[in-house]
Amino acid sequence: MSPSRRYLFVAAGPDWGRHPSSLSHIIGVVVRNHPVIWINSIAQRSPRLSRHDIVRAVHKGWASLRPTSRREHDGPLVVHPRAIPYHRLPSVRSVNGWLIARQLRPLLARFPGHKVVLVATNPAVVALANSLRPDATIYFCMDDYARMHDSDARLIEVCERLMLARADATVVTAQALVDSKTWQGRRPIYLPQGVDVAHFQNPGPPPAALSALPRPIIGFQGIIGARVDIELLEKIARRFPAASLVLVGKEEMDISPLKRLPNVHAVGPVSYADLPSVIQVFDVGLVAYRDDEHVAYVNPLKLLEYLALGQEVVSVPIPELAAHEHHVHRARGHEPYLATLEAVISRYPFDPADKARHRAYATAQSWEMRARDFMGLCEDLLWEPHSAPATADRAALARQRIGL
Repeated sequence: MSPSRRYLFVAAGPDWGRHPSSLSHIIGVVVRNHPVIWINSIAQRSPRLSRHDIVRAVHKGWASLRPTSRREHDGPLVVHPRAIPYHRLPSVRSVNGWLIARQLRPLLARFPGHKVVLVATNPAVVALANSLRPDATIYFCMDDYARMHDSDARLIEVCERLMLARADATVVTAQALVDSKTWQGRRPIYLPQGVDVAHFQNPGPPPAALSALPRPIIGFQGIIGARVDIELLEKIARRFPAASLVLVGKEEMDISPLKRLPNVHAVGPVSYADLPSVIQVFDVGLVAYRDDEHVAYVNPLKLLEYLALGQEVVSVPIPELAAHEHHVHRARGHEPYLATLEAVISRYPFDPADKARHRAYATAQSWEMRARDFMGLCEDLLWEPHSAPATADRAALARQRIGL
């Protein structure tokens, strides 16, 4: 990449620091060398009269009353967007795009001479792309959003068609998304998940209470919501009463019956900074999602985080994890899953050589490597107009650069 080229990234994703995502990890690397403006989340559906939505609306409203932007330590300039939360109406989406672009322009003016790259995980941001007119727009698709629980599928499908048509390139984190997000012959660029190797391979001291639990410790980390197979977790706790089942993450559903089991220990939400020190106590890491049609589009961040800690992993048969077949045990159905887990923990304590093998594998999947590939894509998209190929050809060239 030419050192004379200057980039300003405008990234729109989940609230910065709330739930780490593929894009936030990549931006965390990119910001070391390039200025980044991060736009906190713009909802993918209109709010409802539910406790969750009311609390979220109050939080977002309070944030909008604070200064519109703040500099994160060693991170991006974070912007709280001021938008109308009713995105179903095209006119409202257009107004929101204009409002946010107006909010951003004074910040963009601080970086004259920079190529502006808009990167968005939310397809509703297409209205901002139309108003802001960046030098390049990248749709960073991390899931099949229309299939997600509690999503507004109709709104997402409309916005996504517009975004796929508007974007100069689409990046996806699962192979299954390549076909579903292909638009008029333009195939997305596959950029799989990574891991913060230094963060997970150098954890702090583990919590004493967790270290004292009976072994082996079988653990799950992540949001405990509609995607998680609670029935499977309950069967695991009952099948292995001498083991400990530790759950780390925010509970977005009632799991009281599960937590009443004597060998189940729910830690609750843990910050990303503290996550390695907590989950390092796991002997086996679980990917315990519901085995439904949505799981085909998932590429869980937790897999490489478990492996970076040298842990054995047992998962439902997520297609994306087939690429890691020598480092993850997959099974379809509750009984096969339990049998697979039983075979794994029968080898406990695990061979240090296997732990080292998992760690070495994760080391080769770092976010630094993913960010390098992402920047290569940006370089190709931002060639001078007289020498740049058509957008579809640029994306093909970027895939060649990444080696896909």
